[in-house]
Amino acid sequence: MSSSARDARRLTPVEVATAGALSGLAVTFGLIAAVTPVFQLFFQVATAVPLAMVSLKLRPRAAVAAFASTILLAIAVGGVATAGRSFQAALVGLIIGFLHKRRASWLPVCGVAAGLGVIWGIGTGLAFWVLSDLRTLGLESIQKTLNGFLKLIGNIPHSGGFVDAGHQLGQWFVDWWWIWIPITRFIGVAFLVLAARWLLGAILSRISLDAGWDPLLDAAVSSADPRDGAEASSPLPLTLTDVDFTYPGADHPALSGVTLSFERPEFTVIVGHNGSGKSTLALLLAGAEPGSGTREGGGVLGAVGGTALVGQRSELLVLGQSVAEDVTWGMSAEHIAGLDLEELLERVGLAGLADADPRSLSGGQLQRLALAGALARSPRLLISDESTAMIDRAGRAEMLDLLASLPERGIAVVHITHDPTESARADRVVTIDGGSIVSDRRAGEGAPLIDEAGDSPASPDPGAPGLSASSVAGAPALIKAAHLWADRVAHTYDLGTPWEKPVLRDVSLILDPGQAMLITGDNGSGKTTLSRVLTGLLVPTWGRVTLGGRPMERCVGDVALSMQFARLQLQRPSVRSDILAAAGHGPRIGTGSVHRKGAISREEGDRIVAEAMELVGLDPALSSRGIDDLSGGQMRRVALAGLLASHPSVLILDEPMAGLDAASRDLLISVLDERRRAGLSILVISHDLEGMDSLCDTRGHLAEGVLS
Repeated sequence: MSSSARDARRLTPVEVATAGALSGLAVTFGLIAAVTPVFQLFFQVATAVPLAMVSLKLRPRAAVAAFASTILLAIAVGGVATAGRSFQAALVGLIIGFLHKRRASWLPVCGVAAGLGVIWGIGTGLAFWVLSDLRTLGLESIQKTLNGFLKLIGNIPHSGGFVDAGHQLGQWFVDWWWIWIPITRFIGVAFLVLAARWLLGAILSRISLDAGWDPLLDAAVSSADPRDGAEASSPLPLTLTDVDFTYPGADHPALSGVTLSFERPEFTVIVGHNGSGKSTLALLLAGAEPGSGTREGGGVLGAVGGTALVGQRSELLVLGQSVAEDVTWGMSAEHIAGLDLEELLERVGLAGLADADPRSLSGGQLQRLALAGALARSPRLLISDESTAMIDRAGRAEMLDLLASLPERGIAVVHITHDPTESARADRVVTIDGGSIVSDRRAGEGAPLIDEAGDSPASPDPGAPGLSASSVAGAPALIKAAHLWADRVAHTYDLGTPWEKPVLRDVSLILDPGQAMLITGDNGSGKTTLSRVLTGLLVPTWGRVTLGGRPMERCVGDVALSMQFARLQLQRPSVRSDILAAAGHGPRIGTGSVHRKGAISREEGDRIVAEAMELVGLDPALSSRGIDDLSGGQMRRVALAGLLASHPSVLILDEPMAGLDAASRDLLISVLDERRRAGLSILVISHDLEGMDSLCDTRGHLAEGVLS
């Protein structure tokens, strides 16, 4: 689709959300500018930043919408004074963002500053001339402000001459307002534009509202006639023929020679190891254009009756302030009226949570929420990319039952997973490895589907070079660890408000050096909250947590945490830089400070990165890869590589096996067991018990906030 065609569309939900959020931020700065005259210029420039970001990164119609909402919100919140300052700063922000997008030099910027200053000065002079009451009020305000300042100065000895001159100047302002008001307005606006260009130039070059490249940008469009509630054309049949796909900057294709066809509603499972190309295939099925080959058919992504994609990173998909709002976000009033929301939430395991805040949901519940949002649009093709990875065992079985039942409702389901056992009920199993299809079988054809998926000839050998923990750097040195003690810990979110939610009620544990403990629990039992409390990121409402006798909140960073959502932990642009930063060989996130552990040579950095990547079964050649070019399983392993490279004494792993294939699980467990025997204290928080018996010597279960 061309850019002109795309601009003809209405605003997308993402554009509405982004413009609304940045408008609110702009109004906040505008309100502060109105009540702090001393720092008025500073906050006016700050007001311009959000609108400049919108103008730079979003479509013109989104920028106009953000500008209008800023003014309306400013009037509602702060009145005319705030609206006036917000209008001026927001307009400057839009202009600066546009000029920055056009890479304008300082000469045209100065021209724009002068032109806008002239228009503003003349406009203000005419307004004062026509509106006499406004002129009287404005001049009296200026004169009284000046008189108050002069009265303060009058308390200083020998300042009488200065005070008299000030009063004469004030009278001159009143008598000759028609000269100095346009001139000062001209100077003020022109200076604001130039100052904003100088300050925002550096800011805009560092801030991005998107990833800069979205393979699904053209696929995620509204239906042909959304105003009439028209449904998208059926996505079936969908055919990929000899398709290749290469990510920008990559030196080899992620998919090569892929040919697949989907013609009727059935439950198809695509199985492959981490990095095999599963998620890339999901992008192509959802509407991304291949680098070569052809893609025929397919519906409109996100439209009612079209294609729905439930991705791995459900934590990034939340838009609404409640579960109900999130499920129906972007849908028309007609479709919302015809939706049985309670029945839908019950089907996905979120019964009774329509009014809940999505931020209070666990990882598994967020995954269910993403599926509910997809099913609300009655898709004809549902693509599920590792949608069961964050869900406990019982919930996973329920989710797979739901996915397997959807073809009976006329919905074709493509479920992508690294776990071959999830293909037991599949009508068709496709195995992918190394970016190529290695098998494509239907139920009843040849060998059992689950065996074919699990014993692919291209499956990596856990004992192959690069996949052996013991072949990397030998046994680690002894680790000096301290006792981690949680004493009767309880935590309640939003305590004392109508929305308070108790999560932890009674948790006590002692983690000794060299001990590995497993804590299990269903989704929503409080496991992630407990991990944050034990690392000091969250201070418990009651009880205390200590590390070697010190309060945990005073030693944040001493306990390493592998987060449930690995992408949120990776804050550097490339694999290499993120691992080095996690290991302490780089400036802290958001700073330009010197290296925390001192500068290291390029060769030393390469060695640290290579050893860490080999420990978690990643090819060191991936070190130059961008973080967002990785699969979900690869992201998790990169996060773990960085933590292991930092040589922690205590390591907390929140759902460490989510998204990892069998070979990667075995490798990770062997690496952790070796570190444990060297003295590393390990706490695993997981609903996945496979392989944990060989690592963890102690087990606890968290249910309704109580650890037993």
